[in-house]
Amino acid sequence: MRTVTVVGASLSGLYAARELRAQGFDGRLVVVGDEPHPPYDRPPLSKEFLTGRADEEDLALTDAEETAELDADWLLGVRARGLDARGRTVLLDDGRTVSTDGVVVATGASARRLKGGGLAGVHTLRTLDDARALRARLTRGPCRV
Repeated sequence: MRTVTVVGASLSGLYAARELRAQGFDGRLVVVGDEPHPPYDRPPLSKEFLTGRADEEDLALTDAEETAELDADWLLGVRARGLDARGRTVLLDDGRTVSTDGVVVATGASARRLKGGGLAGVHTLRTLDDARALRARLTRGPCRV
């Protein structure tokens, strides 16, 4: 294999990339993630991050040194929308394609949304951007929770 694409750039995607390198894969490694952020730890979002005991740097699951060692092409902020197995390509939402010899699907889970979304004062907490928005709302002043 010359190219492996990992779809999912969170914890499981990072672990897949690490393991590929640990197992000796020295080809092109592409990691695709729909969020614009490098891999980060999610559990502290609803605890330490919301209360201000942790900042975004504390959430990072990797550092610059390891990222360089992984030698991966990080395609962040773009969703993988399909796989053309016959054509050996991963299709991205922005119209690009990634030619690949193998694919690891490490997409994780998504939050359940309440029906009738967009209700005032109702927040979903799954991503760093969700936590940023909620923290901003909670720190604006007194509010009912």
